[in-house]
Amino acid sequence: MKIKIMLSRGKIFLLAMLSLGILMMGAWLIAQQKQQYEIKKAIIYQDIYPIISESDLYCSFLIWDKKEKPDLKIIGAEREYERVLFNNDDIVYLNKGKAEGLQPGQLFLILEFERKLGNYGYLVHKRGRARVIHLSEHGATARIEKACGQVMLGFYLVPFEEKEGLAGKDLGYNVPPYKTPGPKGEVIYLYIDFNQIGKGHWALINLGQSDGLKVGDQLIVYREPVKGAPLQIIGNVLVIDVQQHTSTIKVLSCRDAIRIGDFIQFRPQAGQ
Repeated sequence: MKIKIMLSRGKIFLLAMLSLGILMMGAWLIAQQKQQYEIKKAIIYQDIYPIISESDLYCSFLIWDKKEKPDLKIIGAEREYERVLFNNDDIVYLNKGKAEGLQPGQLFLILEFERKLGNYGYLVHKRGRARVIHLSEHGATARIEKACGQVMLGFYLVPFEEKEGLAGKDLGYNVPPYKTPGPKGEVIYLYIDFNQIGKGHWALINLGQSDGLKVGDQLIVYREPVKGAPLQIIGNVLVIDVQQHTSTIKVLSCRDAIRIGDFIQFRPQAGQ
């Protein structure tokens, strides 16, 4: 009787070990499948990354093509007798208040108007954000929440608009060296007046909403060394801000430095 009980216990032990082995094998197979899936996923998405950042949205520049400058501007600041440049958390004073419709907590984008750029309009730099913390009848106090560079008296403010960044991939510039259908433009301004720029820098082009551009579009930069000859493809750029007739772009990749006067065209469509 004792021998039979021992045999039964042995069978139970063997069955338990077999079951445990099967479970472990199943877990191993699931882990292997998951690992292969993650590898495939990584291969597919390895080029996906944030291509429009917060800095691109709120610290770049644009062409102000409206007839009038904004009404709201910085007219004073705490300790302005000590310095002329202001930064994060500094307090500034505005020329409008409750009577002009300002509200406590209202957030504004700070703009520096630099100069007129040809017939396009004013070159305007985005210099950060300021929030209203106190109101009087015809004036306001605001705190600089995020400065892009230095803020000065005389800078203008417009209502802040929240914008979304963008994740994607650089489509590159390996395209046929021919002109594509659609509008053609050119580079009209380079970041801080550089003579040439490369990857990651900003520029302005003379194509905009009226030409069908929108934020997130990727465009090809090219040169035409000899009229009628195949184009010299220079790089790939991304639209990060669009006005009516101009746009701000960021260089995603390039084979040569980009200069003022380089041409811009839409990417070729499939089959072209």
